[in-house]
Amino acid sequence: MRLLIHGINYAPELAGIGRYTGELGAWLAARGHRVTVLTAPPYYPEWRVHPAYRGRGWRREFRDGVEVLRAPLYVPIRVTGKTRFLHEISFGASCLYWWPYLCRQRWDAVLAVYPPLHSGIIPSWLVRHQKIPLIIHVQDLQVDAARELGIFQQPLILTFLERLERLLLRRAEAVTTISLGMRARLLDKGVPASHLHLFPNWADLERISPSPKDNPVRRQLGLKPEEMMVLYAGSLGEKHGLEVILESARLTQKESSIRYVVAGEGVAKSRLIELARLQRLNKVLFLPLQSEALFPLLLAAGDIHLVVQKRKAADLVMPSKLTNIMAAGRPFIATALPGTELARVTVESQAGLLVPPENAHELAKAILKLAAEETTRQEMGRRARAYAEAQLDRETVLTRFEDLVFRLTDPGRSSARSTSGRFAAGPPPG
Repeated sequence: MRLLIHGINYAPELAGIGRYTGELGAWLAARGHRVTVLTAPPYYPEWRVHPAYRGRGWRREFRDGVEVLRAPLYVPIRVTGKTRFLHEISFGASCLYWWPYLCRQRWDAVLAVYPPLHSGIIPSWLVRHQKIPLIIHVQDLQVDAARELGIFQQPLILTFLERLERLLLRRAEAVTTISLGMRARLLDKGVPASHLHLFPNWADLERISPSPKDNPVRRQLGLKPEEMMVLYAGSLGEKHGLEVILESARLTQKESSIRYVVAGEGVAKSRLIELARLQRLNKVLFLPLQSEALFPLLLAAGDIHLVVQKRKAADLVMPSKLTNIMAAGRPFIATALPGTELARVTVESQAGLLVPPENAHELAKAILKLAAEETTRQEMGRRARAYAEAQLDRETVLTRFEDLVFRLTDPGRSSARSTSGRFAAGPPPG
């Protein structure tokens, strides 16, 4: 197949949507498909264009067998609702440079990765012209989050974006998303159930696997074997509500055996570091985003992992860090309300504890409880890995996605073809 993927984030970004879209593109190319990606230069989660891409403008490169078309964009120094809106608009306008080239190609299908919302605009024009299927993959309900978290406070623009979102979703031949909670929200937006398909963010079960916590990363941090490393590893965004971690650290400061590590990059990092300094939280250590080689060791080093979500963010996003934690076979504490997708996975997997969001006292109690119960931590870790193997295997998820694309482009065709052993059979998407 000849596939076009359009989205603002792509490899070599190590975190968030870019990592998953990058792995998807490489996987499809390895299966023999011709894949082109229209994207921005890598900038997330640091919110700085990577040094190798600065000042390069529009460029064409090949990565893991994928043709990657880069379009420059404005990356704000300070990320607010307004500057993020301008950031995404600049990318949409910059992408028009590649429009003549894209129109000369013949595509079998187009995948738009949302957010940003306008990732679906150029593809929707293209699929109408060529009469091919458009698939919109929803990683984050960005417009809902902007309204409910107060990130963007211009009512007229929000209303316009909501209407545009509904229009694009109705034009799609298929809408895919990563959680049942987000699927329910998309149903409420008018997407027919027959067009909705669930593809969770997967775990790399080969690269990330259970391993001893006593490793070079932990030793470099100076942690003793008897100390509890409470780890948050992921994007440090304002919508995550990470202040609750610092407050929990303050509440447990007298516990000499508990240390907190916050690893990652994002717009909230400098503020969190300053807040920790002002509160004299000397047991909180901040680390940069870890490399591909060190990241599995970091996950293994953690005794207790944190998956933090604000109350108002319930089912607007699904923390992708959870898949890595489960692949590593580590117990976790999730801050989420009952009935949300994060709560469902926590309860269903029996691999973590659930506490109310934005409640530092309950979080601190849960940390102390797990820290005191080594057998419980070990059993939760085993359940986490078992859940990842059963539900989050990359090969299974992506084979099902490939099968969906085959069925949209040729209803009589499936990736589970009897003429080739390359394509493994899997349950139908739905």
